[in-house]
Amino acid sequence: MTNDSENTSSDEQPKSGGYSRRDALKLASVATLGAIVGGGALLGRATPALAKAAGAGMLSPADPLNIVIAVYPGGTLLDFAGPSEIFHRLPNTNVRYASLDGGYVTLEFGVRYGKTERLADIAKADMILVPGGSDLTVAMSPEYQAQIRRLAEGAKYVTSVCNGSLVLAATGVLKGKRSACHWAFVNKLSEYGAIPVPDRFVEDDNGRFMSGGGVTAGIDFALRVAGRLRGQQAAEFTQLLIEYDPAPPFHSGHPRDARPEVIAMVDKVLPGASKGLARVPGVR
Repeated sequence: MTNDSENTSSDEQPKSGGYSRRDALKLASVATLGAIVGGGALLGRATPALAKAAGAGMLSPADPLNIVIAVYPGGTLLDFAGPSEIFHRLPNTNVRYASLDGGYVTLEFGVRYGKTERLADIAKADMILVPGGSDLTVAMSPEYQAQIRRLAEGAKYVTSVCNGSLVLAATGVLKGKRSACHWAFVNKLSEYGAIPVPDRFVEDDNGRFMSGGGVTAGIDFALRVAGRLRGQQAAEFTQLLIEYDPAPPFHSGHPRDARPEVIAMVDKVLPGASKGLARVPGVR
C-alpha cells in the first residue's frame, strides 16, 4: 500500500456480476454461518452439536451487535484492519468507523483511511474498539477523550488493541480494570489506574472489558471476542474463512522469545521498551 492510498483494493472492484470478491466472501460467510448456527432453511434445523455451539456465545445470532472502531491520525492500520476482517463476517453485526472530525484520516506511515463518521454523530454503540498507534497526540486530546469516554460508558463492551488501551485508560474507564497492551508500553497502564497484564488477550468484568496485545494480537483478540459473543462455531468458521493459520518464520515476536541483541535494537528506537515503559507522542 502506498502512502497516499485509501482503504480500497482490487477485491473491492465490482466484477461482471455486480459483486466484488470481498462482497461474495462476506455474503457467503454470513449466509453459511447463519445456516450453520441458526438452523435455517438450508439445513431445516441445527444438529444438537451445532445448536450447542451456537448457544455458547453471550449473544444469540438474532441479537444485533453494533461496533464502532474509533480511529485517529497516527493510528496503526493493522490494529483494527485485522479485527475488522473478523467482525464484518459475524452474523447480525454492523461495523462503523469514526474519528474526531470525520472524513479521511491519515494513519501511521501516511496511509489515508476513510471515509469515517464523526464520533460526536454516533449516539451509542454496543462495542467500542480503540486501536493503538505510533502517535497518540489526537487520541489523548480532551476532545477525542470526551467522545471515547461517552461511548465507552454507554457500551456493553469496551475494547482495545495495542496501546489503544492507554487511550481508554486515560479516560478513566479502565480504572481498577485488568488490561493488555503492547509489551513496550504495558506498564504505563498503571499510571492511569489500570492493571497491566502482559498477555495477548485480557478480559475483565465478565467480558465487558476485552483487550489485545500489540498490533498482530488484534486478530487473536477479535477471534476471542467473536467466540465470546457469537460462540466458538462462529469464531472457528471465520478463522477458517480468512485462513488465519499463523506460522511465523522467526520466534521474535515477544521479548520472551527474541534474542537479546534484537531486544536491544528495539530499546534504541523505543527507550524503556524492555521495561514496558516506552513513550509515544501524546502520552506524558
